[in-house]
Amino acid sequence: MAIKHDPETTNEALADEPVGADENGERVRAAILDTTYDLLIDKGYAEVTTDDIASAARVSKATIYRHWRSKQELVVDAARKHFGKVDAPDLGSFGEEIHWILEHRLQDYREPGTLRLVGSLVGAATSDPQLQSLFTEWVEQLSRSIRRAIQRGIARGDVRPEVDILALETVIAGIVARTVVAQHSFSLATVTGIVDLISTAATPAD
Repeated sequence: MAIKHDPETTNEALADEPVGADENGERVRAAILDTTYDLLIDKGYAEVTTDDIASAARVSKATIYRHWRSKQELVVDAARKHFGKVDAPDLGSFGEEIHWILEHRLQDYREPGTLRLVGSLVGAATSDPQLQSLFTEWVEQLSRSIRRAIQRGIARGDVRPEVDILALETVIAGIVARTVVAQHSFSLATVTGIVDLISTAATPAD
């Protein structure tokens, strides 16, 4: 779930110091990611610069570039950290696993500012090849988790073996994409209804 961080706490944690021991380097890296995410939520992707991040985090730009090669890499890493993983565990049911995936992703989008942030990243990616490449890889994580759930469903027999995996994956991922376009996340009840429809369509005929 996305978390809003206290700027004073973050700034204190990010006193500009050389990255030496692994523990110190990871602490500085994590704090920069938190600061970056907060700025993105407040200002949007286009308005945030590496100078803004360095100033808010109270580190030098050299410290930032010690960990990331570009603003794009830093932004995508910050989004990944706060949106978390969406790889469902084996729950023994295709429907339950798809519900888990959708609810965990859409839960992030219910946090203030996150839908606007993701929308701004999608828009920026259309004209920024580097951001597009990094963002596409991030989105592919969702697709891979859906494919694994479908494949497990086929293996256990609660998804039709002849199902078009790409088509089913696209339908499910499209639900998440729709929230970004519409800038409105689904309620839990709606997610449950959608999953019931998908499960019914994918279930083998008696």
